Amino acid sequence: MNSAAFQFNHDDYAIEMGTGNIFQTILEDYEKLGVVGEDHNKLMCYLAATSRLMDNPLNILVLSSSGAGKSTLQDKTLKLMPPEDVIRTSAISDKALFYQKSLKGKILALEEASGMRDTYAIRTLISEGYLMQESVVGCRSVSRHVEGGCSIFQTTTNPEINPETKSRFFILGVDESREQTRRILAMQRKSHTLEGLKDQSDKEGIIRKHHSFQRLLEPCAIVNPYAEELFYEDDRLQARRDQPKFLNLCKAVAFLNQMKKPLKNYNGIDYIEVSREDIQQATELASELLGISLDDLSLPARNLLQLLLEMDRKTFTRKEVMNHTGWTKTRLHIHLTELIEMELVLPESTKKNQLQTYKLLYNGEGQDGRRFLLGLRP
Repeated sequence: MNSAAFQFNHDDYAIEMGTGNIFQTILEDYEKLGVVGEDHNKLMCYLAATSRLMDNPLNILVLSSSGAGKSTLQDKTLKLMPPEDVIRTSAISDKALFYQKSLKGKILALEEASGMRDTYAIRTLISEGYLMQESVVGCRSVSRHVEGGCSIFQTTTNPEINPETKSRFFILGVDESREQTRRILAMQRKSHTLEGLKDQSDKEGIIRKHHSFQRLLEPCAIVNPYAEELFYEDDRLQARRDQPKFLNLCKAVAFLNQMKKPLKNYNGIDYIEVSREDIQQATELASELLGISLDDLSLPARNLLQLLLEMDRKTFTRKEVMNHTGWTKTRLHIHLTELIEMELVLPESTKKNQLQTYKLLYNGEGQDGRRFLLGLRP
């Protein structure tokens, strides 16, 4: 009877979490578990882990230097998920994946991406949603089918990531700043105090609450009624990869917020809808994870970008820029190349013997130092 009463109260806490400010609760609970700072990374990891229950789960690749804390972020995220939904391994071969029974609704966590020499099976699992292998045993053909639909977590210290793999993951970079080191050291000292002992006693309750919350989430279809209002500029090839990620992120935020939403039905199919608030939350996350920052540019390149903006025209030639700025040909070449590599400027003319023109894709975003999504008009 006491156990039943505890379970009832426990579910009450989970429902209260689901109907309150979920993002704030997640951040507070991560901090109580010992993960300080990294707010966007924590929210993204939690969303991706939760998306294991969706048709198209999100996938995470945490990239950092050795000892920077990439494993801590993954470890704490996995602790908040029901253990029956977590498959964790330090390394796994492509061949071993074909011997899994089913991965649907699971989190497949690989602690070091270098543990997989070839990620073909992982890429196929994400793209196709299943794995299929035909082999001959004795005199007969044997078919192996592994159902997919899982969220994949990987950590790595190797920045040389296969582009095909990179396009299928949200890449998270661990904060290696001095300020973050200061926060971590303070947290480590606190863990040895009386307050730290109290926090330790709260951790099991936090983990149980999240397990209950996750078990209360119901797989359902998700419709974005505002999808056609969202618009990625078609100048950049990167938009082909960024837009599906962003739209899926909007659905993941809505899925996490499902307890606040009315369940609708179309031809016998239950579904929930993405709200404008979900899109705003997804935009803030995507800006940090998929966006760029003017701080990534050299100072001369930033100055050139501002001068191009002041020209008040979208297309231009190098000669026109030189006339406007007074820059030399060599100086312009160096820093215009930097803007092109960041896709802030796009070369337009491709025909031989035709005067090269360029298009400015930048509209003045990020002047406040914040990261922004280039080409997205929400």
